[in-house]
Amino acid sequence: MLPDKQTLGLLSLRLGLAAVYLWFGFSQLFDSINWVGWVPVWAVELFNLPPAMIVLLNGSLEVILGSLLAVGLLVRPVAFILAAHLAVITYDIGFSAIGVRDFGLTASTLALAFLSNKNHLAVSGFKNSRNEGGSSIDDPRPV
Repeated sequence: MLPDKQTLGLLSLRLGLAAVYLWFGFSQLFDSINWVGWVPVWAVELFNLPPAMIVLLNGSLEVILGSLLAVGLLVRPVAFILAAHLAVITYDIGFSAIGVRDFGLTASTLALAFLSNKNHLAVSGFKNSRNEGGSSIDDPRPV
C-alpha cells in the first residue's frame, strides 16, 4: 500500500529540513572560521567560550539533531528544539534576507514538530508499532 499525501508531505518536510540542518552543521564543523563572525557577543558572554568553540558546539548540535530528523528518531522533540534554536538565531539576525529565510525555516521546523506523528516512513514508526493484540498503537479502532 502506498503512503497517503500527508505522510509523503511530512516525509519530504522532515528530510528537507534534515538536509538543511546537516548542511549548516557540517559547514560549521569543517569551516568554522567563516562562521565565527555570526556568533553574537551575548552568546560569548553567556557561555564564556570563544566564538570558535561556540560554532563547533552549534555545528555538532545541528549535525546530531539533523541526523535524528533524517532517520526519524524523536522527530517531535527534536523539531521543537531545532525550532527554538533557530528562532533565537532568527531574532538575533533581524529583518534581512537571511533573517526572513531563517524565519521560514523556523516556521517549517515548528510545523514539523506540530504535525509529526509516528508513521511507517520513520524509524520511530517501527519502534513499538505493534502491541500485544497485533493492532497499531496509533490505530483508533478497538482491539
